[in-house]
Amino acid sequence: MTSPKSKISILYVDDEVHNLSAFKASFRRDHDVYLANSAEEAFVILETLSPQIVIADQRMPEVTGVEFFERLLVKNPDPIRILLTAYTSSQTVIEAVNKGQIDKYLVKPWNNDLMQSTLQAGFSMYEARIALRVKNEELRRTNSELNRFVYSVSHDLRAPLMSMLGLINLAKLEKDIEGQVQLFELMEKSVVKMDTYIQTTLDYYRNFKSEISIEPVQVEALITDIIESLKSYHSQCKINFTHTGGQELHTDRMRLKICLGNIISNAVKYGRTNGDCYEVNIHSHLTEDEYIATVEDFGIGISEADLPHIYDMFYRSPQNKDSKSTGLGLYLVKEAIQRIKGHVSANSKLGEGTRFDLRIPNQKK
Repeated sequence: MTSPKSKISILYVDDEVHNLSAFKASFRRDHDVYLANSAEEAFVILETLSPQIVIADQRMPEVTGVEFFERLLVKNPDPIRILLTAYTSSQTVIEAVNKGQIDKYLVKPWNNDLMQSTLQAGFSMYEARIALRVKNEELRRTNSELNRFVYSVSHDLRAPLMSMLGLINLAKLEKDIEGQVQLFELMEKSVVKMDTYIQTTLDYYRNFKSEISIEPVQVEALITDIIESLKSYHSQCKINFTHTGGQELHTDRMRLKICLGNIISNAVKYGRTNGDCYEVNIHSHLTEDEYIATVEDFGIGISEADLPHIYDMFYRSPQNKDSKSTGLGLYLVKEAIQRIKGHVSANSKLGEGTRFDLRIPNQKK
């Protein structure tokens, strides 16, 4: 969006050359002024130019100003449309306004002070119009993602519940202790899977509903806590963690935890290629300006074709046969890191492993 201090981009359409010259002479110092001698010439200019304001004379030989704006409204509804006329009836103006063809009209010959204030007011309207469109697009995207999210999570939560119910019924019939232990282990996996879905649901809600809250976060302690929480479920994984630099990163704690927790968890889950012990390397470094974290595994990797899609909602790589994946982890990472003004990138080779790099600004006040 253009800053209010920037020059306003204006296209003025009029078949009278002296009007065009007078307008440019009056306003070219304060604004970027483009001129067209006809509606057709204006549409040629509009193929490469995106003005914030378009002004057109009502009486032109080929089309009227209202007819020009009617066509413009279909092609590009964003610019503020100002009709300039000395002849049109009030009924014509009223109909044009009601149909959304024009936003404002001025009487010729124009008053420079009134025109200047109209241009400034028009630019404010343009900014509000663009901001509203962006918000509406965000709302449509969010609603679409929310519908997909609710459907998928309800389905994924029901699956482990039904599995656990079946295992409980089997356990009632099983008389052998060893058989019962095996069934309880399967129940534990279902509980862990449900816990993952529930935690992901909470992270999704918190990320979209919570306001940004900048506070000092002990990054080394945070990653240590994440690692400890994973050890009980992944005892064969050796996690090598080093931290250098400062300790307190000023950022949003909840969103930082979403980013680091999901990426480290993925590395631990998918960093193995067989049943043997395996390693995951984590290194982080904090300066006065920035926090950098690298998480590297040597597991199944991600194909080149899959890499562009890993941050998509509910995307599961064809190489990932693990049904525990929610398909939401990296989507949440992307959304959360954008909200704390950071950046995440991934490098991977199929069968060789994956490396994620996070860069997050240290938002000291």
